[in-house]
Amino acid sequence: MNMQNIRTVLPQDIPYLYSIALKTAFAGLDGTPYFNDPWCVGHYYAAPYFFYEPELCFIALDENGTPSGYIVGTSDTASYTSWLQKTWLPPLQEHYKHQQVFKSEAEESVIKTLLKGPGQGMWQNLGYPAHLHIDLLPQLQGKGLGRSLMETFINTVLEKGVPGIHLGVDGRNTRAYGFYERMGFTILEQQSWGSVFGKQLV
Repeated sequence: MNMQNIRTVLPQDIPYLYSIALKTAFAGLDGTPYFNDPWCVGHYYAAPYFFYEPELCFIALDENGTPSGYIVGTSDTASYTSWLQKTWLPPLQEHYKHQQVFKSEAEESVIKTLLKGPGQGMWQNLGYPAHLHIDLLPQLQGKGLGRSLMETFINTVLEKGVPGIHLGVDGRNTRAYGFYERMGFTILEQQSWGSVFGKQLV
């Protein structure tokens, strides 16, 4: 059930990116009960990657051919961050700037992140310029599709000559820690919210 169930993200997949982002938003679990706004998670953590670097966005299909998981990312975090701040976020910041009521801390955190935008991270300048987000709905978990998505992403990033990848993992998502360690990632930095993992490719 592996590689034939993975393909590049198409424009028609955008609604699924938003849906999967929401359904995995609570440390890998369904975030639907915690969000009044079903779009804010995907606005920041999924959709923009497709509009910036679509060749690094891959979708995993279930046995019915329904998109049920994805990996999205960028080969160059610094230039992606600059594009995000200048092009993608301003209309969203205009939309969310007056929002005062949040259904949960999770929703407040996502919208505040969206309003602030990404900071200048350090790992992108220390040999790990790529970063990614990977999310699978429960029906695809434990079937090797996470590994297949990751290998597809890594191979595509390698073709671009990228030396390394970093990513953040929520400290509550203990299953993810084991997955990244098995994929050859190591913890670069501990944070209050979790850990930054990295993998050198060359």
